[in-house]
Amino acid sequence: MHIMKQMKADILISGGGIAGLTLGIFLGKAGLDVHLIDTAPPPANPAASGRTIALMQNSLNILGATGVWDKIAEHAAPLETMRIVDDNNVYTEVEFHAGDIGLAQFGFNIPNSILRSSLHDIAKTIKNLTLHIPDMLESFENEGASVTGSLKSGKEITANLLIGADGSKSLVRNISGIDVKENDYKQSAITCLISHSRTHNNTATEFHRPGGPLALVPMPGNQSSVVWIEPTERADDIMRLRKDEFTQALQKLTGDILGAIQLSGTPECWPIKSIKAKTLTAPRVVLMAEAAHVISPITAQGLNLSLRDVAALAETIVDAARAGIDIGGASVLNTYEKRRRIDINTRVFGVDGMNKIVSTDANALKGLRRAGLKTVDAIAPLKKIAMRIGLAPEIDSGRLAKGEKL
Repeated sequence: MHIMKQMKADILISGGGIAGLTLGIFLGKAGLDVHLIDTAPPPANPAASGRTIALMQNSLNILGATGVWDKIAEHAAPLETMRIVDDNNVYTEVEFHAGDIGLAQFGFNIPNSILRSSLHDIAKTIKNLTLHIPDMLESFENEGASVTGSLKSGKEITANLLIGADGSKSLVRNISGIDVKENDYKQSAITCLISHSRTHNNTATEFHRPGGPLALVPMPGNQSSVVWIEPTERADDIMRLRKDEFTQALQKLTGDILGAIQLSGTPECWPIKSIKAKTLTAPRVVLMAEAAHVISPITAQGLNLSLRDVAALAETIVDAARAGIDIGGASVLNTYEKRRRIDINTRVFGVDGMNKIVSTDANALKGLRRAGLKTVDAIAPLKKIAMRIGLAPEIDSGRLAKGEKL
């Protein structure tokens, strides 16, 4: 006879990616009883790959509150200059320097796998955070004053609040009956790590091309991560190339800007879609990160947006707990929804529009894009405004994003 193991918690988090682990660490350190589920732990010895994350300062402040920076600093590269190259018949180049707005750098580029692994190591040390890894949420039921999740292992966990941090195909979102608005770009992103003969000078370069943008983002030493967006059919063809053919194609597209390049490791490829949940909450349920929104990797906004979800949710829950308010109640969920909605909507809409403009082959839009770049480059105050808007969104800037304590 199969005996169900029943457990109780304040918070149940489904999803142990970067966002889920960061939230679990915050809430556990704040004294709440947190249980976190994920299907697989990070690899024991994560290696840097093309899957990297460009994190801006407010995101670094949020992550810094977990204590993870000391573990990842040696793997991170500062982003001191952003270069945009519009190479559609007429060559246009604009550079944005962090020093022009009084910053040492815009942010840092960090390998995804190393960041997740380091957060997982910290999570294992948090007394109030119980990790169910590997395990899987199979279903849950709302019981009015609580929600009970059933795990594949046979465990049942009853909590005040269930948090869906379980990615773009979120089971929590699906069971909750939350619809999404989806936009398939019919493009795919190829990522890889390259070494190169010239220094990158801590400069990230983004090429605007008809098939989609191509970005070279600094890594420590003479290495860079590549995000190469193409129509899916073309991307599939590229992924079938031999290693030397792949390298030659990339070398040609980047115009030898980093000198001779060599491919490190194996390229990866995944389809690009934009997904936005029509609501962030259901009774006793909250969505965050890619369960709530997925955007194109252009402009590197994805995880930065997700970490603002984490910070807002951590602050909202902890404030409610300190005030003795039901952390899974409607007022707390409404506060989170209201706080995040504008930031998410503007970012999803903005990145969607940017992807269309950057990937276009229409002459009118290409001309408009070049004119816009030239105008921004020529007018110093406008250039500074553009940098600040891209860097430090003020729509939802709470304590953690400012570097303050939770």
